[in-house]
Amino acid sequence: MDRSSPVSHLVVVGSSAGGIDALSVLVASLPDDFPAPIVLAQHLDPSMPSRLDEILQSRSALPVRMVAEREPLRNGTIYVVPANRHVSINDHEIELVSGLARPKPSIDLLLASAAKSFGDALIAVILTGTGSDGANGAR
Repeated sequence: MDRSSPVSHLVVVGSSAGGIDALSVLVASLPDDFPAPIVLAQHLDPSMPSRLDEILQSRSALPVRMVAEREPLRNGTIYVVPANRHVSINDHEIELVSGLARPKPSIDLLLASAAKSFGDALIAVILTGTGSDGANGAR
């Protein structure tokens, strides 16, 4: 797959801290020619270092990147939202957002911003959890 081809769809997956097994199964099942970018936002303990990108990379045929700066979304790439950070999607780019007082990462914020860029071409997946973060954004 040509990862530089235009991005027409986006998959956003929200998960609670207990969703590591579900995320591992999900990324392990994706083919290496998956035709869209995937953004994973998982609620984690912000005081603990996250190795989610490393864990998922060992299970995935797709490249896995921890979001560190503003960058264009690429097909067939998995983007992991860092613990205790917000991200948004703007004009087919993903970027870190700061200054918002809400639990981090906000899956609602991520989904709402992604919907502005992708509309009906956005696929929202909410895995596990007892809170409501992600429910409004998925709507």
